Amino acid sequence: MEIFEITGYKTGIARDGVTFLEPSDSFQNIVDGYIFRQVLQSRQGVALFAPRLANASRITGIFEHIKPNGTIDLLATDANFLYVFNTTTGVFDQISFGGSMAAYGGFNISNNEDYISGVSYPFADNTERFVFTGRGIAANAAGSSIFFYDGTDVKDFTDGGVGGDNQDFVQFASGDLQRATHVLFFNERINFILPEIASDKKSQGIIFSGIRDSSGTGDDFNTSGSGLIQLDTYEEIKGASILGNYIALNLTSSNWVLEKSSDVFNPYLPRRIPSVIGTDATFSFAQWDSKIKSIGRTGILTMDTRESLRSDNKIPRFTRDDINQVNFDTTFGGFDRETSQFLWTYEESGTGFGTQDRILANNYEEGSWSIYKFRGTVINGTQVGIDLSWDDIDENENPSWAQWDTTEDIWDKIGLGESVEKTLIGDDEGFIYQLNRDWDDYFTNITAVSQAAQAVLTVDASAFKAGDQVVVQNVEGMTEINNYDPSTDPVGVTVPYTVVSATNTSVTLNVDSQTYTAYTQGGTLSKIINFEATLNEFNPYRERGMRCYISMVEFLVNTNGGFLYIDVYMDGETTPFKKDVLIKPTNTLKDKGWVSMAVNQEADFFTFVYRQSSPAVGVKITSTRIHALPGSLTSG
Repeated sequence: MEIFEITGYKTGIARDGVTFLEPSDSFQNIVDGYIFRQVLQSRQGVALFAPRLANASRITGIFEHIKPNGTIDLLATDANFLYVFNTTTGVFDQISFGGSMAAYGGFNISNNEDYISGVSYPFADNTERFVFTGRGIAANAAGSSIFFYDGTDVKDFTDGGVGGDNQDFVQFASGDLQRATHVLFFNERINFILPEIASDKKSQGIIFSGIRDSSGTGDDFNTSGSGLIQLDTYEEIKGASILGNYIALNLTSSNWVLEKSSDVFNPYLPRRIPSVIGTDATFSFAQWDSKIKSIGRTGILTMDTRESLRSDNKIPRFTRDDINQVNFDTTFGGFDRETSQFLWTYEESGTGFGTQDRILANNYEEGSWSIYKFRGTVINGTQVGIDLSWDDIDENENPSWAQWDTTEDIWDKIGLGESVEKTLIGDDEGFIYQLNRDWDDYFTNITAVSQAAQAVLTVDASAFKAGDQVVVQNVEGMTEINNYDPSTDPVGVTVPYTVVSATNTSVTLNVDSQTYTAYTQGGTLSKIINFEATLNEFNPYRERGMRCYISMVEFLVNTNGGFLYIDVYMDGETTPFKKDVLIKPTNTLKDKGWVSMAVNQEADFFTFVYRQSSPAVGVKITSTRIHALPGSLTSG
């Protein structure tokens, strides 16, 4: 009997005859799960990072504003306003419009593909300033959509002259700078990518100021060292990012870099990089380790300052087949430093959701891919949060802390808000979540339940949607509605409820509560995570023209990870010949345990599907051992 082991320990063939296989090469698809440190696991859920933003509209940007003194503010934008995170109250405070923009009503961003780009860029006297712009921002009274936050108000970046919001600003000689798609602080100056000058969109253009100094030259676009570069192409610039001493530019069919020059009067040297594909999703660029990944309709591109290569050889048709082509430009990229993953929010093809409803995750270190079922708009990382002492941790600060089994926080990390890296993700409803927190999604507290043919739950503000699968826990009075208790349901036999309809403060479920006991208090509602992973078709003897016989399969799983179900298919059949085989260690004295499953079957090839549905725990599979022998000759 030969043993083929999918494990993170090693690759190749051991002396004892075990053939080791890489997990990243062994799975044809992973949904709501990922491979980290070569261990396959269901993804963690999300926790609400802060109360809902006041305007309750689509999140269009999340930023770290680094001030001259080295401190950091966490900023966010929605369809109308800028917000700053208050580390004392844990709330995003809405920023007012001031100066020449006191009467400005809001950004009025109406298109889902219009995001906001921003950068910290101090005033000439080195006081704080955050400059931001965007293609979809409504112009103010002066016709500008380039604004800044000075620590107090939002004002007009282009309002120059004595008494203006930005007195150092000097307009470009050939026309007024009105807006741009991206803004970067680089090469001692501010740079606007895809600027609009006198209502003329410069699709191949970059406009830059003079060198920043104490006299205000860094806000002057009509001085020595300032200017406009237009790339020698008719393609449109789609993305921009800083890579070392370069500005990297993603275009629709090529890639370019602007290299720093020693000539202060001509500060950039444009250079084109040969590329196999281009970028179509404007804000899909995600950067890590001197590389940028971006999304094109024909593939996923990785570029540095020397070359551009496709990086989607394992999912070569994904962007064409799986991303909604009509709303392709809503795709937004980010990076999760905790799991070393590139992340892209996108709308799945054929869902008709109208906005992003999936996340594509690419593990940078291990080359694996997975899909998260999550409704997110923008992604960014931060270390900003709230530091709490144990005396602050009570139900008044957070209602979920009233009981040990209802808290959203990991108990050994409560209070560690500041200085802990977080991956934040916004949505269309004005909520900002933290990724990789606990195992339930869209957790909320229940304050009332109706006795009706379809029970209506009154809840704290949340973003549940029709079709979500959910569980109810810890309701008092109407205990009949509780459909999950981890202490009495260790093997996951819960039948989840389905959300029939929802608002931000009420959720209607497909459960008849007319005869249930009246609700008194308490309870939580959370969305379950449906993890699934499918192994590649398994037959190591196919090249020898032989079928495969499998006697058994062993799984090394964590003992505190709930349950795991396995389905086994033969020869591509749609119905498994083994279904719902429960994999759960019985010995919980160790962190991990082996569980075996008998197969005793021969086939041209086998397909194994791992499944778990849980609101509270996540499975980790460290190893899968397949015991196999060559079978009879194949019929082909």
